[in-house]
Amino acid sequence: MKNIIKFTCLILTLCGVQGCTGNFEEYNSDPYAVYKVDPSVLLPPMIDAMMYIQQNDSQMVDQMVGSLGGYFTLSNRWGGQNFDTFNASDSWNAIPYNTMFEDIYVNLFDIAKATNSSGHYYAAAQVVRGAVMMRVADCYGAIPYSQCADGSFYVAYDPAEQVYEQIIEDLSDAATILLGYAENYPGSYPLKGYDAIYDGDYAAWARLANSLCLRAAIRTNNREAAENACAHAAGLIENNAQNATMGTGSQANPYQLASASWGDLRANASIVDYMNGYEDPRREAYFTKMNGAFIGMRSGEAGFTKETTNGYYSQGAFGSSDRLPVFVAAETAFLRAEMALKGWNAGGTAQHFYESGIRLSMEQWGVEAEAIDAYLADETRTPSGHTGDPRGTKYNYERRTTVKIKWDEAGGTETNLERIITQKWIANYPMGLEAWAEFRRTGYPELTPAIDNLSGGVIGDNFRGLRRLRYPYTEKNLNKGNYDAAVALIGGKDDESVDLFWAKKN
Repeated sequence: MKNIIKFTCLILTLCGVQGCTGNFEEYNSDPYAVYKVDPSVLLPPMIDAMMYIQQNDSQMVDQMVGSLGGYFTLSNRWGGQNFDTFNASDSWNAIPYNTMFEDIYVNLFDIAKATNSSGHYYAAAQVVRGAVMMRVADCYGAIPYSQCADGSFYVAYDPAEQVYEQIIEDLSDAATILLGYAENYPGSYPLKGYDAIYDGDYAAWARLANSLCLRAAIRTNNREAAENACAHAAGLIENNAQNATMGTGSQANPYQLASASWGDLRANASIVDYMNGYEDPRREAYFTKMNGAFIGMRSGEAGFTKETTNGYYSQGAFGSSDRLPVFVAAETAFLRAEMALKGWNAGGTAQHFYESGIRLSMEQWGVEAEAIDAYLADETRTPSGHTGDPRGTKYNYERRTTVKIKWDEAGGTETNLERIITQKWIANYPMGLEAWAEFRRTGYPELTPAIDNLSGGVIGDNFRGLRRLRYPYTEKNLNKGNYDAAVALIGGKDDESVDLFWAKKN
């Protein structure tokens, strides 16, 4: 039904916009503009795929798959086939791939035709495409990218390494075009009223493009791309006023809806235990209290009903109109901290950017300066284990890491990398897909392992967990030859145990 509605809206848009001549003078006087279709109508559903607000898409993509990142626990079993127990059904497994491809390419093809694949509208669409396809590649590995054109995305797959390289190139090119438009047409916002992130501010979109470049460059260990992103004239997202966050519009915040209204989502024991151990002052902003305390629920349990979890665990402290993050300044700082730790040119020291990342995140969530200073100076607290679970000792977990907060120059590269990733993970809440990618890439933080492994032997280590999603059954049926070639690209096996090329292998 959702796809029929999208298609109908697209047809109405294409048929109806030609009768609206109010923008034609603007298009003819603007060398970047188009003449037939108004892309500002086609871009909003694409933008939504960067962090879903629509409740069903959010639940099936950002919440269910995102639960693998350690922020939330799925407190409903839906018949027993779930991502967190490593046995998602074929239909659920296909949803992240198919939903994001459909949400991007149906409209991108029309924008490309209308703009002759050039100009500011196309550049904005390319930023969205790059951001969303990176989410898909992070989940599945090799995907169709360079060959998607002319109305078809049942095409040959690109090797994952090339997908990220092309995304970086597309984002960088788009940043240059959008910055040029912002400088040449100050005060002009072609997407104003349609853009749920920046309300049409192209200078802000250029910064977002560069920040996403930096994320992809660190993911793939691409020094040149990382340093180029830092040096780009458009800049990076470096303060909280520049944060990319998604407005909810007329819809309710989907995390609040899933938690408070449906009872399908609870705070995950992993992040709650870490933040309890650190006595993190952001807990009040992140979670509700349950019986006077912040209590997380362990994930990956089979065979319970959500009614049995009611009244025991914290929820996310979301209001119905709270915006959701797409990219925040704290992440930029932590990415640059990792660059400096590698010896790359980040524009400062690893310690400087690490501490800046913590400070930016604390300020984003309203923490006072005195409390921030005390947190940065803390050299004793460590993450808590999971003890005293209100449903019994069977849920206890003794955490092994002793990572502390205060930077320790003598602590060694790996110890300080764990510091950086741990604090980035806390700061990036609730972006679960990003958290899952970084856990697989670095091995940090120490996520509480799934209780039950229903993979039938596919996943051999509950601590490492699910490493990717298998390709959708629809690809086997509708894109068989290219699917077979893609499986060969990832090593000849299409299951959830296969590591992506950038993942830590032990």
